[in-house]
Amino acid sequence: MRADGLATYATAGGVVVDPETGTELPVWSRLAVYRLVPTCTRALARRVHRAGVLDLVPEQGQRGGDVDVVARLRWQAFDRRQLVRSRGRVHGSMAEILAIVAAHLPEGESLGTPGVEERRIAPVLRGVPAPRDDAAGALAAHLELAAASPADRELLLAAFALACSLGRRVEAEELLTRWQQLEPPPEPSDEDEPPALADVRLSPAMLRRMLPPAR
Repeated sequence: MRADGLATYATAGGVVVDPETGTELPVWSRLAVYRLVPTCTRALARRVHRAGVLDLVPEQGQRGGDVDVVARLRWQAFDRRQLVRSRGRVHGSMAEILAIVAAHLPEGESLGTPGVEERRIAPVLRGVPAPRDDAAGALAAHLELAAASPADRELLLAAFALACSLGRRVEAEELLTRWQQLEPPPEPSDEDEPPALADVRLSPAMLRRMLPPAR
């Protein structure tokens, strides 16, 4: 969700894979795009702030062992930008914040993170469109979103994966070029906070190997 209330909700119907390294990109083919009214956007921001988002430590949830669910919460406020990761069951502020976010999803959708639904925060939205499972439509929507936010690397990656899954090599190559032209995020160090962007370890070579065959 953006500061202007624009929200996107997507689930992945598959992945595209770099055959050399096994690196995967999700294909966000099931998508809903909607906009919160200003009063709802402000209320959401206040609730998340009161729940303690500014004080979250970067790593949340289960330590070690095998986990089935991983969540990432990326936020930006007061000139701060941070990524918080959780593994398995979440507790405390992280569970509360994810439950607040889940209350702003389309009807019938949930995050599936253990520890969230127990908070029982009622959905607050009405009239939100149901997600539509349509890879071509999702690609068109991501291209429109990327046109409005041309510096958003993750939007370009999402559109790239959709184009690859649809066999649209020319579009995928154009998106890869645009992604390469953007300034990459800094490499993390042991002392740094987690990187704000998910593509920090991706390379153009990895993405090029994901391209569909030329026709």
